[in-house]
Amino acid sequence: MPAATSAAAPKHIHLTAEAQALALWTYVQVKAPRFTFDTALDLVKQLRLRQGEDPKSLATRLRKALQDKGIGFKRTHALHAASRLAGYDSWHTNEDARAARLRFSTLDADKLGEKEFSSWSELAMELREWSSRLLARGQLPLGVLALNFSGRVLNLSTPVPAAKDEPQQSNQSWPLGVVSSVIDDPLWLEEAPGALEKLRRHLEEDGRAVLDGYAVLRLCTNSGDAPDTHQAVTASDVVNSELVLVREDNEDDPRSGYEIARGDELTCWHQLELSLRDFATNEMPEVHVTVPEEGTGAWIVNGIRYVWFVETLQPHDYVPGRVHRQIGIPDCERLLRRYKLAKRIHGKTFKHHEQTKRIDYLGGPPESYRVDLHFLLHQLKAAGLTWETYCEKFGAEPLPMQATLPVGFVFQLLENLQVEKPNLVFAMPNLSEMARVDDGGLLRALMPRVETVRPAMPRDLDEAVEIELRKAVEEFGTGLRMQKFSSGALRSEQELPYLLYASEAEQFRATVDELGLVMYAAAVPHLLSTKGLLPEVPGANMWPWAIGHAVFLRFERRGAHDEPSSGAAESLSCNLRNTSVG
Repeated sequence: MPAATSAAAPKHIHLTAEAQALALWTYVQVKAPRFTFDTALDLVKQLRLRQGEDPKSLATRLRKALQDKGIGFKRTHALHAASRLAGYDSWHTNEDARAARLRFSTLDADKLGEKEFSSWSELAMELREWSSRLLARGQLPLGVLALNFSGRVLNLSTPVPAAKDEPQQSNQSWPLGVVSSVIDDPLWLEEAPGALEKLRRHLEEDGRAVLDGYAVLRLCTNSGDAPDTHQAVTASDVVNSELVLVREDNEDDPRSGYEIARGDELTCWHQLELSLRDFATNEMPEVHVTVPEEGTGAWIVNGIRYVWFVETLQPHDYVPGRVHRQIGIPDCERLLRRYKLAKRIHGKTFKHHEQTKRIDYLGGPPESYRVDLHFLLHQLKAAGLTWETYCEKFGAEPLPMQATLPVGFVFQLLENLQVEKPNLVFAMPNLSEMARVDDGGLLRALMPRVETVRPAMPRDLDEAVEIELRKAVEEFGTGLRMQKFSSGALRSEQELPYLLYASEAEQFRATVDELGLVMYAAAVPHLLSTKGLLPEVPGANMWPWAIGHAVFLRFERRGAHDEPSSGAAESLSCNLRNTSVG
């Protein structure tokens, strides 16, 4: 039911120090069993709660106090604990408990519907009733309801089969509904897993449809409280997270493994089965899956060990910030049970899967770009302009000439000045802003989401080494291009498993290592010319570039910059070739 609007709950609830300690201890000891009531009471006295203090401010102080006690706490949980100290049930109820927090918009029975709810638990019933109406009307033709998280929006969609006269076309996606946050709440997804678990049971336990994309949200929400806080993953990280499945032939040697799949549940399950198929006969063997009762979480599939990970990108400027975490035995068992339910729904073959999952990172242009001011001044000089006269001539917003400019301003400048090599306007990261590539994992995470490779090689590199390095970069770029093509709109007659492309990243890294070099990677903006690719419309002012990204690679002699520092850029001697591969 829609949320009602009523009088707000009391803003401040006065508790004794003992009551505050009890509330704090009850919440914290679940996550940190060694936390005692006496410690909680000491913390309450130490914090000296101020009447009317902002819960965010109190959460910051509480988090630091807990860290001093050796207890690592996420920001999310610190906010909930701070709210309990103030006498509320959670962060979400420390204001008007019945105020609208979520909006559910649907195209229901050819009409646009919109309702508001005060909580995810209130929305849960509506989601189940809505999905029942979809099933009754046959609006989930492939038995899939897909979740896609972006920003503070949850998009719900369903795949539909390709037309019979175009069997090579991939499945299309129909939008069905949107859940969005009404208020500016960074923790808006914190309680979503409970509501979506009820929806999942409603769909999957009754053999109706698979809720694809739910596993990643649940795993991000229950990632654990790592003391290393910059590695912590929360529900909001779901927008940049995906499952990764790795075949591990030698449990004692993680490097013996190779990646089978990445994405949401259906994609990984499909790729697992595809990797087991006999390509000579195109026959699928009977699949037997078990989960070991001891050790680390894994699946044993027909006697072979497969390990599940949840991988998250937490980017800062150029560094992708990859967090790679293996899931445990209970989560492996839960995923296996869902796999068996999905097989009952879909039969022999999964009817839908995505080759590349969409994530927010690299999913579109940012609000601003860091530009190369030297290149920009050169272009203005060639046009006989200064920064001031350019703004005056083209009526541009009179911004100060600075290294970071709004994306619209940069694109308009490129078009106004008719820049022939637009990618040179983007500033390249220095070494301290890049991630060292010690295995193929980071490259595999980026490959499906970039369009090209931009290499930067050391000066005075031995000629033979440079030839081999250029060859390796070219082969890696070709593989990247083939992977992008295979995951596009068209399908080949016989689908190739993803593992064939995933292995290229490690092969490339191994070649670089054999050449005595170290590789650093970053993601950078990249514009692709659309000339000759799109039909020209007479009289239309067509945008001449497609917006994309490149993986920027720096190669250094081993030992030269093994420990990157903030001053590494000054000593780095690289000859950046203005070329792209892929």
